[in-house]
Amino acid sequence: LQAEGATKLSKLTVNVDDANAGVLKKKHGVDSKGSYTVYKGLDNAGVLIGTVVIVNEQGKEGPLQVLVALRPEGQIYDLGFTIFGEDKGKSALSWSYLRQYVNKSLTDPITIGKDIDGVSGATWTSTSVANAVKKGVVIYDKYIKNG
Repeated sequence: LQAEGATKLSKLTVNVDDANAGVLKKKHGVDSKGSYTVYKGLDNAGVLIGTVVIVNEQGKEGPLQVLVALRPEGQIYDLGFTIFGEDKGKSALSWSYLRQYVNKSLTDPITIGKDIDGVSGATWTSTSVANAVKKGVVIYDKYIKNG
């Protein structure tokens, strides 16, 4: 967020209950029930510069914690991990894999085999990362951008 020009951070927690998760799943095809930590990057005037949504997702071999960075209009500009519990899917850590998600937004499928190429030999990991990214975009759109 600092690289985008943010000088202040605002932290909030978004909790998605069963009812809202059901609506979001029907509309966007991803189960988003749970709790999300969100950091909003603001400039000196308090204008939103960007947002990072932290998404916890289960991989095949272990947990993933994905940071989805979005511009105010809802496009992804960066991704990262704070937890990556996969051994066989380590290629999903590379920028050559992650850059496929850059500029994606809620209007994109963000689906392995449609607009995202999976990691060879790590289909589960690839799908878990794609699900986490989609959740981040959905949470941003529903609770930050339009919330």
